[in-house]
Amino acid sequence: MTTIVVFAIGCNIETKMVVKTGTGASEDSPNLIIGIIIDQMRADYLNRYSPHFSEGGFARLQEDGFTCYDHHFGYAPTYTGPGHASIFTGTTPAIHGIVANDWYLRENKGSVYCASDDSVFGVGVDGVDKDGTVFGSSGKMAPTRMLTSTIGDELKLSTGMKSKVIGISLKDRGAILPAGHAADGAYWFHGKDKGHFITSTYYGEEMTVWAKEFNEKAEAERLINLGWDLLRAPDTYDACWPDNNPFEGPFVGALKATFPYDLEALKEKNGGLDVLKGTPGGNTILVDFALAAIEGEGLGADEITDMLTLSFSSTDYIGHRCGSHAMETMDMYLRLDLELERFFNSLDEKVGEGNWTVFVTADHGGATVPSLGASEGLPTGYWSHGNMQERIEEALDLKYGNRNSDWIENVSNNSIFISKSASAGVDKATLQRFIADLAIEEDGILQSFPLVDLATRAAVDPFAEKIYAGHRQGVSGDVLLVMQPGWLTYGRTGTSHGSPFVYDTHVPCIFYGSGVNYGSTHSRTYISDIAPTVASILGTPYPNGTTGSPISNLLD
Repeated sequence: MTTIVVFAIGCNIETKMVVKTGTGASEDSPNLIIGIIIDQMRADYLNRYSPHFSEGGFARLQEDGFTCYDHHFGYAPTYTGPGHASIFTGTTPAIHGIVANDWYLRENKGSVYCASDDSVFGVGVDGVDKDGTVFGSSGKMAPTRMLTSTIGDELKLSTGMKSKVIGISLKDRGAILPAGHAADGAYWFHGKDKGHFITSTYYGEEMTVWAKEFNEKAEAERLINLGWDLLRAPDTYDACWPDNNPFEGPFVGALKATFPYDLEALKEKNGGLDVLKGTPGGNTILVDFALAAIEGEGLGADEITDMLTLSFSSTDYIGHRCGSHAMETMDMYLRLDLELERFFNSLDEKVGEGNWTVFVTADHGGATVPSLGASEGLPTGYWSHGNMQERIEEALDLKYGNRNSDWIENVSNNSIFISKSASAGVDKATLQRFIADLAIEEDGILQSFPLVDLATRAAVDPFAEKIYAGHRQGVSGDVLLVMQPGWLTYGRTGTSHGSPFVYDTHVPCIFYGSGVNYGSTHSRTYISDIAPTVASILGTPYPNGTTGSPISNLLD
């Protein structure tokens, strides 16, 4: 094995970077690498909530690890599926193929889901397949739509498939995409009347013994029975909007969004045990299941590096319901901080302090609730494509004549798909530019990019560059739209995400543990830099579609 010593100069700190070359994982690799994704965590939450964090959660990571303060997604749309895929593949949707959570396919005139796979069946959930075997249709999930390798895939290849890789989340895509193609297992939460973690036949025909034993504990029901009240005194939340404000949404069946929450009473109208997902109990059960996986799989038990990916989804559910300035959101993060402390302490005990490495980031950020912003005079708003589509149809009929079919086949993910049959005989570039010019007249639309011009525009326009990195040739639409900053296509309460603006692209990035320097940087880093950084720590090849670079000054 060759060791090359390089001094990194020009960043905020000067450190020594050790680059190891060889055919297998480095002998200095940690016993366990953990990738933690906190769904919809904005970068500013670290500062906003830090006075109330414990010493052993986020504070432990920042005080003894390495923080990248200006960490961004370099593409749009900033959704959950693309975010998880980009973190672990080291590239963007243009390369790894996960362009949205769901996207339109022209060939079948319908949408597909980023983790769907009709060739597999669910395991651990009720249902019967064509052979009479008990498998669930809700578990028909696999990573097959992701077109590049991941950190975990390269780790397994580098150790002769001896490393174990496990992915866990409340969301199927949050477990499946990070774990990669060669994972030993991916598990996600199936609430309803069961409250179980499930998997699919992609990973095996049966649930593992430890997972079965965990499901038998009925942990979801126990956590729901605890309800949800504020962790701290109400004046702790003075940076938030008051409880029961008009910008946050209640649970289905509740008259208002206010503490305390009787979750047992809310079950019936909120998907049964799925009600847990939008509460701090969703984070608790995820940590419980992760610790069971570490014990049951023996993760980190020997010198062959294993990998565990954890995606905390409850933070996203509460953001969508209540927004970024709600007491519920702050309370969610204060309680998550305690769960991280519990998890890290357990890692010290089970794997050994100094034998594990973790990185924490997010799959996207989130906007300020537009109605809240508007109430304070900010230029925010809401946009829907319905009126635009009707106006474009009328303009095209007037220009080219009525074709007896719709010109616009689909509008989704801020993309306009032109019907090939209706537009037959019309110059493609001319048509795309005409539609783009019509779209830009909409209130709430900042930019509209004809696909034929996107590459050229990307060379000079930073937002076009992000759209270009987030689109995939042959899959994305013909005209791509960017809404004004602060605008959403969403309801009037709670928030969402997806834009190329900083509130959606700016997320935390912290590394901690074996192979990581102490320090920080305010230089710009990107989400695609995480995978090659982890690969450098492990001494493995980068994922095969990597376009990012290692964050050299955090490497020990």
